[in-house]
Amino acid sequence: MIGSVFFWLAPLLSAGAFYLAFNLHPGSWGWAFIAWLPLLALAERSGSRRSALGLGLLAGFSFNFIELFWITNSIAGFTSLPHLAVNLIMALLALYLGLYYALFSGLWHYLRNLPGKGSGFAEAAGALTLAAVWILLEDLRSSLLGGFPWHPLGLTQLENHYLNWLLPWGGVRLLSGLIMLGNAGLFLSLNAIFAKNLKKAALHVFFLLGPLLALALFAGSHAPVKTDSYLASSTPKAPNAISVAVIQPNIPQKDKWLPENREIIIAKMIAMTQQSLDAKPDLIVWPEAALPLLLEREETLNDRLQELVNQHHTGLMLGGPRYVAEPPANLQAESRKKLYNAIFLFTPKNPVQIYNKIKLVPYGEFTPLAEFFPFISKIVPGLDYSAGSKIKNLALKNLKIAPSVCFEGVFPAFTARFFGAGANFLANLTNDAWFGDSPGPRQHLLNIRLRALENNCFIVRCANTGISAIINPQGKIEQQLPLNQEGIIAARVSPVTNPTFFARHPDLTTIVAGFIALASLLIIFFCRSRAGLKGNS
Repeated sequence: MIGSVFFWLAPLLSAGAFYLAFNLHPGSWGWAFIAWLPLLALAERSGSRRSALGLGLLAGFSFNFIELFWITNSIAGFTSLPHLAVNLIMALLALYLGLYYALFSGLWHYLRNLPGKGSGFAEAAGALTLAAVWILLEDLRSSLLGGFPWHPLGLTQLENHYLNWLLPWGGVRLLSGLIMLGNAGLFLSLNAIFAKNLKKAALHVFFLLGPLLALALFAGSHAPVKTDSYLASSTPKAPNAISVAVIQPNIPQKDKWLPENREIIIAKMIAMTQQSLDAKPDLIVWPEAALPLLLEREETLNDRLQELVNQHHTGLMLGGPRYVAEPPANLQAESRKKLYNAIFLFTPKNPVQIYNKIKLVPYGEFTPLAEFFPFISKIVPGLDYSAGSKIKNLALKNLKIAPSVCFEGVFPAFTARFFGAGANFLANLTNDAWFGDSPGPRQHLLNIRLRALENNCFIVRCANTGISAIINPQGKIEQQLPLNQEGIIAARVSPVTNPTFFARHPDLTTIVAGFIALASLLIIFFCRSRAGLKGNS
Protein backbone atom coordinates (compact mmCIF):
# COMPACT_ATOMS: atom_id res chain seq x y z
CA MET A 1 0.00 0.00 0.00
CA ILE A 2 2.78 2.45 0.98
CA GLY A 3 4.66 1.60 -2.20
CA SER A 4 1.55 2.16 -4.31
CA VAL A 5 0.93 5.57 -2.72
CA PHE A 6 4.57 6.62 -3.26
CA PHE A 7 4.37 5.40 -6.87
CA TRP A 8 1.72 8.01 -7.65
CA LEU A 9 3.19 10.61 -5.28
CA ALA A 10 6.54 10.78 -7.13
CA PRO A 11 5.11 12.59 -10.21
CA LEU A 12 3.69 15.21 -7.86
CA LEU A 13 7.19 15.72 -6.45
CA SER A 14 8.41 16.39 -9.99
CA ALA A 15 5.47 18.77 -10.58
CA GLY A 16 6.37 20.65 -7.39
CA ALA A 17 10.00 20.96 -8.48
CA PHE A 18 8.85 22.25 -11.89
CA TYR A 19 6.81 24.91 -10.11
CA LEU A 20 9.80 26.01 -8.02
CA ALA A 21 12.05 26.13 -11.09
CA PHE A 22 9.66 28.29 -13.13
CA ASN A 23 8.92 30.79 -10.38
CA LEU A 24 12.23 32.54 -10.87
CA HIS A 25 14.16 33.76 -7.89
CA PRO A 26 17.92 33.64 -7.20
CA GLY A 27 19.10 30.04 -7.52
CA SER A 28 15.73 28.59 -8.53
CA TRP A 29 17.17 27.47 -11.88
CA GLY A 30 18.87 24.58 -10.06
CA TRP A 31 15.52 22.89 -9.43
CA ALA A 32 15.17 22.25 -13.16
CA PHE A 33 18.17 19.89 -13.11
CA ILE A 34 16.65 17.59 -10.48
CA ALA A 35 12.93 18.08 -11.12
CA TRP A 36 12.66 15.09 -13.45
CA LEU A 37 14.48 12.60 -11.20
CA PRO A 38 11.40 11.23 -9.35
CA LEU A 39 9.54 10.84 -12.62
CA LEU A 40 12.51 9.18 -14.36
CA ALA A 41 12.95 6.72 -11.49
CA LEU A 42 9.29 5.69 -11.34
CA ALA A 43 8.76 5.63 -15.11
CA GLU A 44 11.68 3.20 -15.47
CA ARG A 45 10.38 0.91 -12.75
CA SER A 46 6.69 1.04 -13.65
CA GLY A 47 5.20 -2.30 -14.57
CA SER A 48 4.07 -1.28 -18.04
CA ARG A 49 4.36 1.45 -20.62
CA ARG A 50 0.76 2.42 -19.87
CA SER A 51 1.55 3.14 -16.23
CA ALA A 52 4.65 5.11 -17.31
CA LEU A 53 2.44 7.20 -19.58
CA GLY A 54 0.08 7.75 -16.66
CA LEU A 55 2.91 8.95 -14.43
CA GLY A 56 4.01 11.52 -16.99
CA LEU A 57 0.44 12.63 -17.57
CA LEU A 58 -0.09 13.14 -13.84
CA ALA A 59 3.12 15.19 -13.48
CA GLY A 60 2.36 17.37 -16.51
CA PHE A 61 -1.29 17.84 -15.63
CA SER A 62 -0.54 18.80 -12.01
CA PHE A 63 2.13 21.35 -12.90
CA ASN A 64 0.21 23.03 -15.71
CA PHE A 65 -3.10 23.09 -13.84
CA ILE A 66 -1.48 24.97 -10.94
CA GLU A 67 0.89 27.17 -12.95
CA LEU A 68 -1.73 28.24 -15.53
CA PHE A 69 -4.80 28.38 -13.29
CA TRP A 70 -4.91 32.16 -13.81
CA ILE A 71 -6.44 31.43 -17.23
CA THR A 72 -9.72 30.72 -15.43
CA ASN A 73 -9.83 34.42 -14.48
CA SER A 74 -9.83 35.35 -18.17
CA ILE A 75 -12.58 32.85 -19.04
CA ALA A 76 -14.79 33.54 -16.02
CA GLY A 77 -14.41 37.32 -16.32
CA PHE A 78 -15.51 37.56 -19.95
CA THR A 79 -17.99 34.70 -20.43
CA SER A 80 -21.18 33.60 -18.72
CA LEU A 81 -19.97 30.03 -18.30
CA PRO A 82 -20.66 28.40 -14.93
CA HIS A 83 -17.76 27.89 -12.52
CA LEU A 84 -17.71 24.13 -13.13
CA ALA A 85 -17.42 24.58 -16.92
CA VAL A 86 -14.57 27.08 -16.50
CA ASN A 87 -12.61 24.64 -14.37
CA LEU A 88 -13.34 21.84 -16.82
CA ILE A 89 -11.84 23.91 -19.65
CA MET A 90 -8.76 24.55 -17.50
CA ALA A 91 -8.50 20.83 -16.76
CA LEU A 92 -8.71 19.99 -20.47
CA LEU A 93 -5.89 22.44 -21.24
CA ALA A 94 -3.71 20.97 -18.47
CA LEU A 95 -4.56 17.48 -19.71
CA TYR A 96 -3.52 18.40 -23.25
CA LEU A 97 -0.20 19.85 -22.03
CA GLY A 98 0.28 16.80 -19.82
CA LEU A 99 0.22 14.58 -22.91
CA TYR A 100 3.70 15.82 -23.85
CA TYR A 101 5.02 14.75 -20.43
CA ALA A 102 3.24 11.42 -20.88
CA LEU A 103 4.95 10.77 -24.24
CA PHE A 104 8.29 11.64 -22.68
CA SER A 105 7.70 9.33 -19.72
CA GLY A 106 6.54 6.47 -21.91
CA LEU A 107 9.61 6.82 -24.13
CA TRP A 108 11.92 6.70 -21.10
CA HIS A 109 10.23 3.51 -19.85
CA TYR A 110 10.62 1.95 -23.30
CA LEU A 111 14.30 2.87 -23.61
CA ARG A 112 15.15 1.71 -20.09
CA ASN A 113 13.50 -1.66 -20.52
CA LEU A 114 14.98 -2.70 -23.85
CA PRO A 115 17.13 -5.85 -23.88
CA GLY A 116 20.77 -4.83 -23.92
CA LYS A 117 20.11 -1.46 -22.32
CA GLY A 118 22.69 -2.29 -19.66
CA SER A 119 25.49 -1.14 -21.97
CA GLY A 120 26.93 2.17 -20.81
CA PHE A 121 26.97 3.58 -24.33
CA ALA A 122 23.39 2.46 -24.92
CA GLU A 123 22.32 4.19 -21.70
CA ALA A 124 24.13 7.38 -22.72
CA ALA A 125 22.45 7.19 -26.12
CA GLY A 126 19.11 6.83 -24.32
CA ALA A 127 19.78 10.05 -22.41
CA LEU A 128 20.65 11.86 -25.67
CA THR A 129 17.47 10.49 -27.23
CA LEU A 130 15.44 11.78 -24.32
CA ALA A 131 16.95 15.28 -24.54
CA ALA A 132 16.50 15.46 -28.31
CA VAL A 133 12.92 14.19 -28.19
CA TRP A 134 12.01 16.76 -25.54
CA ILE A 135 13.23 19.51 -27.92
CA LEU A 136 11.04 18.02 -30.64
CA LEU A 137 8.05 17.83 -28.27
CA GLU A 138 8.44 21.49 -27.31
CA ASP A 139 8.59 22.40 -30.98
CA LEU A 140 5.49 20.33 -31.67
CA ARG A 141 3.66 22.11 -28.84
CA SER A 142 4.58 25.42 -30.51
CA SER A 143 2.93 24.33 -33.75
CA LEU A 144 0.02 22.00 -33.04
CA LEU A 145 -3.47 23.59 -32.96
CA GLY A 146 -1.98 27.02 -33.49
CA GLY A 147 0.75 26.52 -30.91
CA PHE A 148 1.07 27.10 -27.16
CA PRO A 149 4.81 27.55 -26.43
CA TRP A 150 4.24 29.04 -22.97
CA HIS A 151 6.85 28.06 -20.36
CA PRO A 152 9.45 26.09 -22.33
CA LEU A 153 11.75 24.20 -19.98
CA GLY A 154 14.69 26.45 -20.90
CA LEU A 155 12.86 29.47 -19.45
CA THR A 156 13.98 28.28 -16.00
CA GLN A 157 17.54 29.28 -16.95
CA LEU A 158 16.72 32.89 -17.82
CA GLU A 159 18.64 34.14 -14.77
CA ASN A 160 21.37 31.47 -14.98
CA HIS A 161 24.37 33.20 -16.58
CA TYR A 162 26.19 29.83 -16.74
CA LEU A 163 23.83 28.72 -19.51
CA ASN A 164 21.76 31.67 -20.76
CA TRP A 165 24.70 32.90 -22.88
CA LEU A 166 23.83 30.03 -25.23
CA LEU A 167 20.46 31.60 -26.14
CA PRO A 168 21.87 33.67 -29.07
CA TRP A 169 23.32 30.43 -30.45
CA GLY A 170 20.55 27.89 -30.13
CA GLY A 171 17.54 29.61 -28.58
CA VAL A 172 15.51 28.40 -25.64
CA ARG A 173 15.09 24.92 -27.17
CA LEU A 174 18.82 24.31 -26.72
CA LEU A 175 18.56 25.09 -23.01
CA SER A 176 15.53 22.81 -22.70
CA GLY A 177 17.52 19.96 -24.23
CA LEU A 178 20.52 20.58 -21.97
CA ILE A 179 18.30 20.54 -18.87
CA MET A 180 16.82 17.22 -19.93
CA LEU A 181 20.30 15.87 -20.66
CA GLY A 182 21.41 17.00 -17.19
CA ASN A 183 18.48 15.24 -15.52
CA ALA A 184 19.00 12.02 -17.45
CA GLY A 185 22.79 12.13 -16.98
CA LEU A 186 22.44 12.71 -13.24
CA PHE A 187 19.90 9.90 -12.94
CA LEU A 188 22.11 7.42 -14.82
CA SER A 189 25.23 8.46 -12.89
CA LEU A 190 23.49 8.00 -9.52
CA ASN A 191 22.00 4.73 -10.71
CA ALA A 192 25.46 3.42 -11.62
CA ILE A 193 26.94 4.62 -8.31
CA PHE A 194 24.21 2.87 -6.30
CA ALA A 195 24.86 -0.27 -8.36
CA LYS A 196 28.59 0.11 -7.51
CA ASN A 197 29.45 0.27 -11.19
CA LEU A 198 31.97 3.11 -11.04
CA LYS A 199 33.16 2.58 -14.60
CA LYS A 200 29.67 3.20 -15.96
CA ALA A 201 29.17 6.13 -13.59
CA ALA A 202 32.39 7.72 -14.87
CA LEU A 203 31.24 7.25 -18.46
CA HIS A 204 27.96 9.06 -17.78
CA VAL A 205 29.66 11.87 -15.89
CA PHE A 206 32.16 12.34 -18.71
CA PHE A 207 29.82 12.09 -21.71
CA LEU A 208 26.57 13.50 -20.29
CA LEU A 209 27.37 15.80 -17.37
CA GLY A 210 30.86 16.77 -18.57
CA PRO A 211 29.68 18.97 -21.47
CA LEU A 212 27.29 20.83 -19.14
CA LEU A 213 30.06 21.44 -16.61
CA ALA A 214 32.41 22.62 -19.38
CA LEU A 215 29.82 25.10 -20.64
CA ALA A 216 29.24 26.38 -17.11
CA LEU A 217 32.97 26.77 -16.43
CA PHE A 218 33.42 28.65 -19.69
CA ALA A 219 30.55 30.98 -18.82
CA GLY A 220 31.87 31.49 -15.34
CA SER A 221 35.06 32.99 -16.72
CA HIS A 222 33.65 34.84 -19.74
CA ALA A 223 30.00 35.81 -19.15
CA PRO A 224 29.73 39.56 -18.56
CA VAL A 225 26.47 39.49 -16.59
CA LYS A 226 26.57 37.66 -13.25
CA THR A 227 23.63 39.16 -11.38
CA ASP A 228 20.62 37.28 -10.09
CA SER A 229 18.38 40.34 -10.32
CA TYR A 230 16.05 40.61 -13.29
CA LEU A 231 16.20 44.41 -12.95
CA ALA A 232 19.15 46.19 -14.52
CA SER A 233 20.62 49.63 -14.46
CA SER A 234 20.52 51.45 -17.76
CA THR A 235 22.74 49.89 -20.45
CA PRO A 236 25.17 52.28 -22.20
CA LYS A 237 23.52 53.31 -25.47
CA ALA A 238 25.15 53.42 -28.89
CA PRO A 239 25.42 56.75 -30.73
CA ASN A 240 22.59 55.66 -33.06
CA ALA A 241 20.20 54.89 -30.18
CA ILE A 242 16.65 56.19 -30.56
CA SER A 243 14.29 57.68 -28.02
CA VAL A 244 10.98 55.88 -27.38
CA ALA A 245 7.91 56.74 -25.32
CA VAL A 246 5.66 53.91 -24.15
CA ILE A 247 2.07 54.79 -23.26
CA GLN A 248 0.25 52.60 -20.70
CA PRO A 249 -3.32 53.96 -20.47
CA ASN A 250 -4.65 51.34 -17.99
CA ILE A 251 -8.13 51.03 -19.49
CA PRO A 252 -10.09 48.07 -18.01
CA GLN A 253 -11.20 45.57 -20.62
CA LYS A 254 -14.84 45.71 -19.51
CA ASP A 255 -14.88 49.49 -20.18
CA LYS A 256 -12.99 49.63 -23.47
CA TRP A 257 -15.74 48.73 -25.93
CA LEU A 258 -18.63 50.57 -24.30
CA PRO A 259 -19.87 53.13 -26.90
CA GLU A 260 -20.07 55.91 -24.31
CA ASN A 261 -16.33 55.54 -23.57
CA ARG A 262 -15.11 55.86 -27.16
CA GLU A 263 -14.38 59.61 -27.18
CA ILE A 264 -13.04 59.50 -23.62
CA ILE A 265 -10.48 56.84 -24.59
CA ILE A 266 -9.41 58.71 -27.75
CA ALA A 267 -8.97 61.91 -25.75
CA LYS A 268 -6.95 60.07 -23.07
CA MET A 269 -4.57 58.50 -25.61
CA ILE A 270 -4.01 61.85 -27.35
CA ALA A 271 -3.45 63.64 -24.03
CA MET A 272 -0.90 61.06 -22.81
CA THR A 273 0.84 61.25 -26.18
CA GLN A 274 1.07 65.05 -25.93
CA GLN A 275 2.58 64.63 -22.46
CA SER A 276 5.18 62.15 -23.78
CA LEU A 277 6.38 64.67 -26.38
CA ASP A 278 8.37 66.48 -23.70
CA ALA A 279 10.98 63.70 -24.06
CA LYS A 280 11.22 64.39 -27.84
CA PRO A 281 10.72 60.70 -28.75
CA ASP A 282 11.59 59.25 -32.14
CA LEU A 283 8.84 56.69 -31.60
CA ILE A 284 5.67 56.69 -29.49
CA VAL A 285 4.10 53.30 -28.78
CA TRP A 286 0.47 52.60 -27.87
CA PRO A 287 -0.69 49.10 -26.82
CA GLU A 288 -2.59 46.38 -28.68
CA ALA A 289 -6.19 47.35 -29.49
CA ALA A 290 -5.41 50.85 -28.25
CA LEU A 291 -8.65 52.39 -29.55
CA PRO A 292 -12.19 50.89 -29.55
CA LEU A 293 -12.71 51.36 -33.28
CA LEU A 294 -11.64 50.36 -36.78
CA LEU A 295 -8.91 52.94 -37.40
CA GLU A 296 -8.90 52.69 -41.20
CA ARG A 297 -12.56 53.75 -41.27
CA GLU A 298 -11.94 56.87 -39.17
CA GLU A 299 -10.68 59.41 -41.69
CA THR A 300 -10.75 62.36 -39.30
CA LEU A 301 -8.82 60.50 -36.59
CA ASN A 302 -6.31 59.19 -39.15
CA ASP A 303 -5.66 62.75 -40.33
CA ARG A 304 -5.26 63.88 -36.73
CA LEU A 305 -2.66 61.22 -35.94
CA GLN A 306 -0.80 61.84 -39.19
CA GLU A 307 -0.70 65.57 -38.44
CA LEU A 308 0.69 64.82 -34.96
CA VAL A 309 3.63 62.77 -36.29
CA ASN A 310 4.30 65.29 -39.07
CA GLN A 311 4.37 68.19 -36.66
CA HIS A 312 6.63 66.55 -34.07
CA HIS A 313 8.81 64.50 -36.47
CA THR A 314 8.11 61.27 -34.60
CA GLY A 315 6.65 57.84 -35.30
CA LEU A 316 3.45 56.48 -33.74
CA MET A 317 2.91 52.72 -33.43
CA LEU A 318 -0.40 51.34 -32.20
CA GLY A 319 -2.43 48.16 -32.30
CA GLY A 320 -6.00 47.81 -33.53
CA PRO A 321 -8.44 45.56 -35.39
CA ARG A 322 -9.03 45.96 -39.10
CA TYR A 323 -11.49 44.57 -41.64
CA VAL A 324 -10.12 43.79 -45.08
CA ALA A 325 -12.33 42.90 -48.03
CA GLU A 326 -10.93 39.97 -50.01
CA PRO A 327 -11.44 40.00 -53.78
CA PRO A 328 -14.12 37.51 -54.87
CA ALA A 329 -12.94 34.17 -56.20
CA ASN A 330 -15.09 34.65 -59.32
CA LEU A 331 -17.55 37.14 -60.80
CA GLN A 332 -20.55 35.47 -59.18
CA ALA A 333 -19.07 35.31 -55.68
CA GLU A 334 -19.26 38.10 -53.14
CA SER A 335 -16.15 39.59 -51.58
CA ARG A 336 -15.35 38.26 -48.10
CA LYS A 337 -14.27 40.44 -45.19
CA LYS A 338 -11.48 39.27 -42.92
CA LEU A 339 -10.82 40.59 -39.44
CA TYR A 340 -7.15 41.07 -38.49
CA ASN A 341 -5.41 42.04 -35.27
CA ALA A 342 -2.94 44.58 -36.62
CA ILE A 343 -0.16 47.03 -35.83
CA PHE A 344 -0.20 50.46 -37.54
CA LEU A 345 2.89 52.66 -37.84
CA PHE A 346 2.46 56.36 -38.66
CA THR A 347 5.64 58.13 -39.80
CA PRO A 348 6.11 61.70 -41.02
CA LYS A 349 4.75 62.30 -44.54
CA ASN A 350 4.61 58.58 -45.41
CA PRO A 351 1.77 56.13 -45.95
CA VAL A 352 0.71 54.19 -42.86
CA GLN A 353 2.52 50.83 -42.56
CA ILE A 354 0.47 47.84 -41.40
CA TYR A 355 1.40 44.43 -40.02
CA ASN A 356 -1.27 41.74 -39.56
CA LYS A 357 -0.79 39.41 -36.61
CA ILE A 358 0.23 35.92 -37.75
CA LYS A 359 0.32 33.85 -34.54
CA LEU A 360 -3.19 33.93 -33.11
CA VAL A 361 -4.23 32.84 -29.62
CA PRO A 362 -5.99 29.43 -29.81
CA TYR A 363 -9.58 29.66 -28.51
CA GLY A 364 -9.05 33.38 -27.86
CA GLU A 365 -8.67 34.78 -31.39
CA PHE A 366 -9.55 31.72 -33.41
CA THR A 367 -11.02 28.29 -32.78
CA PRO A 368 -8.92 25.28 -33.85
CA LEU A 369 -10.90 22.27 -35.07
CA ALA A 370 -14.16 24.26 -35.09
CA GLU A 371 -15.08 22.67 -38.43
CA PHE A 372 -14.93 19.22 -36.80
CA PHE A 373 -16.38 20.21 -33.42
CA PRO A 374 -18.79 23.12 -34.07
CA PHE A 375 -19.94 23.21 -30.44
CA ILE A 376 -16.46 24.35 -29.32
CA SER A 377 -16.90 27.79 -30.87
CA LYS A 378 -19.83 28.47 -28.56
CA ILE A 379 -17.59 28.69 -25.52
CA VAL A 380 -15.29 31.24 -27.14
CA PRO A 381 -16.48 34.88 -26.82
CA GLY A 382 -15.98 37.43 -29.57
CA LEU A 383 -15.21 37.13 -33.26
CA ASP A 384 -12.64 34.90 -34.89
CA TYR A 385 -9.61 36.68 -36.38
CA SER A 386 -7.78 35.72 -39.54
CA ALA A 387 -4.04 35.12 -39.43
CA GLY A 388 -1.69 37.35 -41.36
CA SER A 389 0.60 35.64 -43.83
CA LYS A 390 3.71 37.80 -44.17
CA ILE A 391 6.63 38.50 -41.83
CA LYS A 392 7.18 42.21 -42.27
CA ASN A 393 9.47 44.64 -40.46
CA LEU A 394 8.18 48.20 -40.15
CA ALA A 395 10.45 51.06 -41.24
CA LEU A 396 11.19 54.12 -39.09
CA LYS A 397 13.85 56.47 -40.48
CA ASN A 398 16.82 54.14 -41.14
CA LEU A 399 15.59 51.46 -38.71
CA LYS A 400 13.54 48.29 -39.05
CA ILE A 401 11.21 47.39 -36.19
CA ALA A 402 10.08 43.80 -35.60
CA PRO A 403 6.33 44.10 -34.85
CA SER A 404 4.88 41.65 -32.33
CA VAL A 405 1.30 41.45 -31.12
CA CYS A 406 0.75 39.98 -27.65
CA PHE A 407 1.13 36.18 -27.80
CA GLU A 408 3.49 36.30 -30.81
CA GLY A 409 6.35 37.30 -28.53
CA VAL A 410 6.52 33.85 -26.91
CA PHE A 411 7.40 32.06 -30.19
CA PRO A 412 11.22 31.85 -30.42
CA ALA A 413 11.84 30.81 -34.03
CA PHE A 414 8.99 32.96 -35.33
CA THR A 415 10.35 36.10 -33.64
CA ALA A 416 13.91 35.31 -34.76
CA ARG A 417 12.82 35.38 -38.41
CA PHE A 418 12.13 39.13 -38.16
CA PHE A 419 15.73 39.65 -37.04
CA GLY A 420 17.00 37.35 -39.76
CA ALA A 421 15.20 39.74 -42.12
CA GLY A 422 17.10 42.72 -40.68
CA ALA A 423 15.08 43.96 -37.67
CA ASN A 424 16.90 46.29 -35.25
CA PHE A 425 14.69 45.86 -32.17
CA LEU A 426 11.42 44.24 -31.11
CA ALA A 427 8.22 46.14 -30.32
CA ASN A 428 5.69 43.97 -28.51
CA LEU A 429 2.21 45.50 -28.21
CA THR A 430 -0.14 43.62 -25.91
CA ASN A 431 -3.38 43.85 -23.97
CA ASP A 432 -3.04 41.73 -20.84
CA ALA A 433 -6.16 43.30 -19.33
CA TRP A 434 -7.87 39.97 -20.14
CA PHE A 435 -5.69 38.31 -17.48
CA GLY A 436 -6.74 40.64 -14.65
CA ASP A 437 -4.58 40.94 -11.54
CA SER A 438 -3.14 37.43 -11.85
CA PRO A 439 0.20 35.75 -12.59
CA GLY A 440 -0.68 35.93 -16.30
CA PRO A 441 0.86 39.35 -17.13
CA ARG A 442 3.98 38.51 -15.09
CA GLN A 443 4.41 35.15 -16.83
CA HIS A 444 3.88 36.80 -20.21
CA LEU A 445 6.66 39.32 -19.49
CA LEU A 446 8.91 36.51 -18.23
CA ASN A 447 8.48 34.47 -21.41
CA ILE A 448 9.17 37.38 -23.74
CA ARG A 449 12.43 38.32 -22.00
CA LEU A 450 13.97 35.26 -23.67
CA ARG A 451 13.61 36.96 -27.07
CA ALA A 452 15.99 39.74 -25.99
CA LEU A 453 18.78 37.25 -25.29
CA GLU A 454 18.10 35.10 -28.34
CA ASN A 455 18.28 38.06 -30.71
CA ASN A 456 20.68 40.28 -28.71
CA CYS A 457 18.12 43.08 -28.97
CA PHE A 458 16.19 45.63 -26.99
CA ILE A 459 12.49 44.97 -26.51
CA VAL A 460 10.00 47.80 -26.23
CA ARG A 461 6.91 46.32 -24.60
CA CYS A 462 3.69 48.30 -24.38
CA ALA A 463 0.73 46.83 -22.47
CA ASN A 464 -2.70 48.37 -21.97
CA THR A 465 -2.90 47.67 -18.21
CA GLY A 466 0.70 46.50 -17.72
CA ILE A 467 3.32 45.32 -17.46
CA SER A 468 4.99 47.70 -19.96
CA ALA A 469 8.78 47.48 -19.97
CA ILE A 470 12.07 48.23 -21.66
CA ILE A 471 14.15 45.04 -21.81
CA ASN A 472 17.84 45.14 -22.70
CA PRO A 473 19.78 42.56 -24.77
CA GLN A 474 20.79 40.71 -21.57
CA GLY A 475 17.10 40.04 -20.87
CA LYS A 476 17.10 42.49 -17.94
CA ILE A 477 14.30 44.99 -17.35
CA GLU A 478 15.64 48.53 -17.42
CA GLN A 479 12.29 50.24 -16.84
CA GLN A 480 8.78 49.00 -16.21
CA LEU A 481 5.32 50.27 -15.33
CA PRO A 482 3.48 48.29 -12.64
CA LEU A 483 0.32 46.34 -13.33
CA ASN A 484 -2.93 48.33 -13.31
CA GLN A 485 -1.28 51.75 -13.30
CA GLU A 486 -1.41 54.52 -15.85
CA GLY A 487 1.97 55.87 -16.94
CA ILE A 488 4.61 56.69 -19.54
CA ILE A 489 8.09 55.23 -20.04
CA ALA A 490 10.68 57.43 -21.75
CA ALA A 491 13.83 55.52 -22.73
CA ARG A 492 16.59 55.18 -25.29
CA VAL A 493 17.20 51.90 -27.06
CA SER A 494 20.14 50.86 -29.22
CA PRO A 495 19.41 49.01 -32.47
CA VAL A 496 21.03 45.63 -33.10
CA THR A 497 23.05 45.70 -36.30
CA ASN A 498 23.98 42.05 -36.83
CA PRO A 499 21.56 39.14 -36.39
CA THR A 500 22.62 36.42 -33.97
CA PHE A 501 23.39 32.88 -35.09
CA PHE A 502 19.97 31.85 -33.79
CA ALA A 503 18.25 34.64 -35.75
CA ARG A 504 19.97 33.43 -38.92
CA HIS A 505 19.21 29.73 -38.24
CA PRO A 506 16.11 29.61 -36.00
CA ASP A 507 15.21 26.01 -36.87
CA LEU A 508 18.70 24.52 -36.61
CA THR A 509 18.37 23.36 -32.99
CA THR A 510 15.22 21.40 -33.80
CA ILE A 511 16.74 19.91 -36.97
CA VAL A 512 19.89 18.82 -35.09
CA ALA A 513 17.71 17.37 -32.32
CA GLY A 514 15.93 15.25 -34.92
CA PHE A 515 19.23 13.87 -36.23
CA ILE A 516 20.50 13.23 -32.68
CA ALA A 517 17.32 11.36 -31.77
CA LEU A 518 17.60 9.19 -34.88
CA ALA A 519 21.34 8.51 -34.43
CA SER A 520 20.91 7.73 -30.72
CA LEU A 521 18.11 5.28 -31.42
CA LEU A 522 20.30 3.54 -34.01
CA ILE A 523 23.07 3.19 -31.40
CA ILE A 524 20.59 1.75 -28.89
CA PHE A 525 19.27 -0.83 -31.35
CA PHE A 526 22.81 -1.71 -32.43
CA CYS A 527 23.79 -2.36 -28.80
CA ARG A 528 20.58 -4.32 -28.32
CA SER A 529 21.30 -6.53 -31.35
CA ARG A 530 24.85 -7.16 -30.13
CA ALA A 531 23.52 -8.17 -26.74
CA GLY A 532 21.11 -10.53 -28.47
CA LEU A 533 23.89 -12.13 -30.48
CA LYS A 534 26.00 -12.67 -27.37
CA GLY A 535 23.02 -14.21 -25.61
CA ASN A 536 22.52 -16.70 -28.45
CA SER A 537 26.20 -17.71 -28.73
